[in-house]
Amino acid sequence: MDLADTSVLGRDNVLQPLWDSLRLNYRDYLRSPLFPVVLTVSSYFIICLPYLVCDIMGDSWAWVQRFKIQPSRRPTATTLLHCAGVTSYNHVFLVLPASVAQWAWRPPLDLPEQAPSLLELVAGVIGNLLLFDFQYFIWHLLHHRIRWLYVTFHAIHHKYSSPFALATQCLGGWELVTVGFWTTLNPVILRCHLLTTWAFMVVHVYVSVEDHCGYDFPWSTSRLIPFGIYGGPSKHDVHHQKPNTNFAPHFSHWDKIFGTNTVPYLTCVDMYCFPLLTDLVKLLSVRHVLFLWRQNEITVRIISSVPFSHIQTIYRFICCILHYL
Repeated sequence: MDLADTSVLGRDNVLQPLWDSLRLNYRDYLRSPLFPVVLTVSSYFIICLPYLVCDIMGDSWAWVQRFKIQPSRRPTATTLLHCAGVTSYNHVFLVLPASVAQWAWRPPLDLPEQAPSLLELVAGVIGNLLLFDFQYFIWHLLHHRIRWLYVTFHAIHHKYSSPFALATQCLGGWELVTVGFWTTLNPVILRCHLLTTWAFMVVHVYVSVEDHCGYDFPWSTSRLIPFGIYGGPSKHDVHHQKPNTNFAPHFSHWDKIFGTNTVPYLTCVDMYCFPLLTDLVKLLSVRHVLFLWRQNEITVRIISSVPFSHIQTIYRFICCILHYL
């Protein structure tokens, strides 16, 4: 028996039943050029919904608000309605006409009989994210460094220095068209299966909303991927506070290469990662601890009456932990 047939990544054992069901039962819908648009737009609003509920509930959900990156700054009804209005305008007057034109111009897609292997799907999604990360990094960097581009096209996205989920697509028309073009073109460049393409589109919407959600949950993508490879909501939150840093939308390597990487402030989740440090702080009766990250080093400012020798001890303790992580 072929090893590929028994592997969890094998072509037929995992995704083939799913693909057969989709292909046979929803063939006409999947072949329509409008399907990717419907998929991404519906995914966007569905993914935004839980974060929107968290913002609306506010202090009544204290267990959620402790993960807020900027707890003192929350979206108001006016800001939420503004972003919803910009998003709706873009979809009605830009996305919808482009989709109708594509539907009229482009013939229905042929659905291949064979599903991709799980390995192919995962590799395709990661490859598309990496390619988009490079494209948008260059675009983003230029639109911040060239003032005319920033004022004309990108400034609307920086209207709010404390991002929230609905601000994800609070974009100018040029930026929305560019992002949509790359999202559609990249799977073609990488010759991805349609199932891989659709998976990438949904994942891309999810991580984009997560980057702007304003919350740094323990299950955030940046905390599931080790070694600081992935930026996540904390890093993108810093970008909205310091617009000349952290230009990459997802990963961290391009910012590190170009010297624009800035590590975010530690949140309450980080304190859970350093239980020994937390115990030491409590032992010293420190009232307030503020961690400020700067590039590859950490600075500790302790606002209390603790002797300076104790402050040095805590500083060395943190540096030791970071050195061996």
